[in-house]
Amino acid sequence: ICAKFQMKMTISEIQAEIIEEFDMFSDWMEKYEHLIELGKELPIIEDAQKSDDNLIKGCQSKVWLNAELNDGLVVFTADSDAIITKGIIALMIRVLSEHSPAEIVNADMTFIEQIGLKDHFFMRSLFKQNNQMAENKKEFTHAEVQKIGEDVVDVLKSIYDPEIPVDIYELGLIYDVQVSTVGDAKILMTLTSPNCPVAESLPVEVEEKVKTLPEIISSKVEITFDPPWDRDMMSEEAKLELGML
Repeated sequence: ICAKFQMKMTISEIQAEIIEEFDMFSDWMEKYEHLIELGKELPIIEDAQKSDDNLIKGCQSKVWLNAELNDGLVVFTADSDAIITKGIIALMIRVLSEHSPAEIVNADMTFIEQIGLKDHFFMRSLFKQNNQMAENKKEFTHAEVQKIGEDVVDVLKSIYDPEIPVDIYELGLIYDVQVSTVGDAKILMTLTSPNCPVAESLPVEVEEKVKTLPEIISSKVEITFDPPWDRDMMSEEAKLELGML
């Protein structure tokens, strides 16, 4: 009598299966060939998922990794422009996909070293990072969004204009802050002038610092000079600090 349901394999059991699988190969050439075949079998992800947000930074080849939370389980999809890397990704997805966030975070990825892929061990931390992204994709309530928006403002108040000793929020450079229910932050801001020496670096600093908030999935800064900044946009606190009152 066949069992009606097949028990889902644990992360440890899948790793053991992969180790046994790679033990069948006598040298690394055969292992590489196997990785290539695994890469060819990796399901193609949608073009929309090949975004900058899903592009893993620091890889020599391009790697896109997307994570979604489905019924409490994290489902990974990925792609790469390098066939060996694609095979390694296929192994990682095979081990970690369709498991709970807690299982993924607590997983001891022993198979990487045992099959000789220790040099690619950084992939585990990247999957953990994207697992966190999947967890954060839950929708926040209106009250939670307001609180996250306040946290974003606090971050903005820690960033200073290099020419004026006042933070960019009190200086009046921030025109609008929006936080979506899934943790995407959009900041509309200006600069003291189009020729500001930090015209390129300041927006990047704002995006990166806002993105350090655990609830924020992505942050995007838009620069506008409509209306242009002037001293009247400064807060009373900023004017007092600069001796203008």
